[in-house]
Amino acid sequence: MTIVKLKIAELRKARGIGQQELAEVLGVSFQSVSKWETGKTMPDITLLPSIAEYFNVSVDVLLGLKPLPQKEYMPRNTDNRDNWNGNADKLYKNRKYFWNDDYLSFLVKSVWNVQSPMDVIEYRCGEGYLGMKLLEILPEGSTYTGVDNEYFTNKAKINFKNTEFDAKFMVSDIYSLETNKKYDIAICQAGLRHMNKPMEVLKKMAASVKKGGLVACVDVNREFENDGLYIDDIKYDYLCTAFDFHKVWKKELECEGRDYAIGMRLPFYMQQIGLHDIDIRMNDKVMYVNPYMEDYEEKVQDFIQINGLDKSLSISSQENTIELLMNRGIDRVDAESYINMQSKIAEYFRNTKKNKSFLKVHGLLITFGRKG
Repeated sequence: MTIVKLKIAELRKARGIGQQELAEVLGVSFQSVSKWETGKTMPDITLLPSIAEYFNVSVDVLLGLKPLPQKEYMPRNTDNRDNWNGNADKLYKNRKYFWNDDYLSFLVKSVWNVQSPMDVIEYRCGEGYLGMKLLEILPEGSTYTGVDNEYFTNKAKINFKNTEFDAKFMVSDIYSLETNKKYDIAICQAGLRHMNKPMEVLKKMAASVKKGGLVACVDVNREFENDGLYIDDIKYDYLCTAFDFHKVWKKELECEGRDYAIGMRLPFYMQQIGLHDIDIRMNDKVMYVNPYMEDYEEKVQDFIQINGLDKSLSISSQENTIELLMNRGIDRVDAESYINMQSKIAEYFRNTKKNKSFLKVHGLLITFGRKG
């Protein structure tokens, strides 16, 4: 059921008039206008066209079913790393399901043909999970440098504390990072998708490697990712079509620079900055879970935490999400469809009496090139 949320207060304030002035125009009391704005009562249906005409909007906009015109864009600020503080456990669990160890080993030894010790730098290293994996595979004598904010580098230091790996960490914003040392490999995993200026980060990565050094980016195409969830008891076509993200993605690309198709565009960006021997592989990891697995409960709980399904959305949180989507050009009916889909998925996973079978494909693209 669609919730009607009148936008009279927002329209009135944007026009710079008081409740009394609007009441006089409409021939009602200012108390009536006040009750409309607080949601205590609704205007008579015959008044809606007059109110909409006065504000020069459609009735759908007035009723909150379509976005307000020219409303200031509300950024998500995923580019600001400090906004991720507190999510280390969630990110760690997510990265556990990024790689099959045999494929990562194949990539390093057979595709990148690494035969001697390497100095590796990772941009937005998080808790250092990928660095740990790489040092287990790379020849003895290899080093790892992780770059992130203070919160995440502290987490990473703890993870590496009892290892014999040669690892160190730099606290820096990616855009302002300057490195005197030149590395053999610069890598970034699932980071560029959140960056407002991915090309600038890519240039930083290229600048930090030696001549002949490798620049590698592991990232997604959001369309692949969004169609990559299959849940045994929920129709797959519903999961794929219940909400169309394209308006959201395009608006965020236009207003912030966040590129929903970064995984697809990276080889072209690498070509533009002068890298050569550019190639792409697709990560073969698929998260498949069924009740007969030994680690079934762990995987289910990890998936729930990764996707925030352990907490039900309050009415205010739902409204905030709807407002954010409408700010990106989504109609309220469609925004509510997204909320309904998320609620349906959350209900499935919170049902402790029901065994769960599901599959998740990230579709991570591994794009790499060498510095001339």
